[in-house]
Parts: sequence; structure tokens; C-alpha cells
Amino acid sequence: MTASGKTHLLNASADYARQKSVALQIYDARQLLQCDANEFEGFSHCEVLAIDNIDAIAGNMEWEACFYQVINRCRDGDYRFVFAMTHRPEDLETALDDFRSRLQWGLMLQMPASDDIEIRQILRKRAQLIGIELAEDVISYLMTHHARNLATQMAILRRLDGASLSQQRKVTIPLIKQALLEPGE
Repeated sequence: MTASGKTHLLNASADYARQKSVALQIYDARQLLQCDANEFEGFSHCEVLAIDNIDAIAGNMEWEACFYQVINRCRDGDYRFVFAMTHRPEDLETALDDFRSRLQWGLMLQMPASDDIEIRQILRKRAQLIGIELAEDVISYLMTHHARNLATQMAILRRLDGASLSQQRKVTIPLIKQALLEPGE
């Protein structure tokens, strides 16, 4: 499901793994598509492999074959595999039926869309993970003046992170107005 917080959950899992000294590698499948599947070796040196947007490789024979093998190695106990996707496996148009069936092995959780309270919590936690402290009035301003969905708020946070770093300023309402070039304010 779009804007459900799946990427946030994977990033939080990666942060938790780092705190527990677990070797975790995390990738976005949309970025992996720009590489050669035959050269993907990221999973060979980790305890947990996490892939966001794995449904992005659906229809790409080489990447489907690669992750078919990844899932098989996981089932053999070589490491653990966690992935997130927007679509249900059975709804994917894949080049390999075996890849689609492998995506259905194991525990599957469907995340509901986040409500305002959860979006605020996720926004605050994600900001902390990238080194930004968001005051409550800043979060309220973002929720009041911008779309109340997680995808939009995460995109805004990325823009604010860049503006904050380049200007060496804390994220405040004036910085938000400047960084987002809000007319009439």
C-alpha cells in the first residue's frame, strides 16, 4: 500500500539492527534495477537482507531469477530476508511464476494507511534518524499546511534535511517557508 510506512519500517529495522550489531544490508529495488543482477552480491556478507520496493523488479527476468535464489538461500538458513512491496505478490505480473510464489513464502503483513498521530510519530522518528530534531509546532505546521499522507511528509522531510544542512540551520517554520517557497507567507 502506498504511503503506509513500509519504507519507514524497513529503515527502523535497519537502525535497530545496527544498535544490536546485526549485519543488515538494505537496498531499494528501484535502484538495483540500474545495476546488473549478475553482479549483485550484497547479501553474501550479511545476517539480514532488506529490500524495499521489491515489486519494482517484477517483469525483469534477471532480477527475478536473482531474488528467486536469494529467497531460496534464506529458506536454507544462510541469512534472513525482509522485504516491502506496494502490491500483493499474487497481483504482480512476473516473468517467473516461481518468483511470485517465492514472495508468498513466509509471514506477510499488510500495513494500513497511517493516521495523523502515526504520521507525526513516524515523521519525528525519521527526522531523528537523520539527525533532525523537529519541534511539535514544526510538525503541526507541516501537517496543517501540507498533505497529510506519509509519502508527502517524507518527501518534505528530505527537502528540509537538504535545506537545513546547506544553510546550517535548525528546521523551523521560517526555514520550511523558505525551503518550500510557499507563496503569500
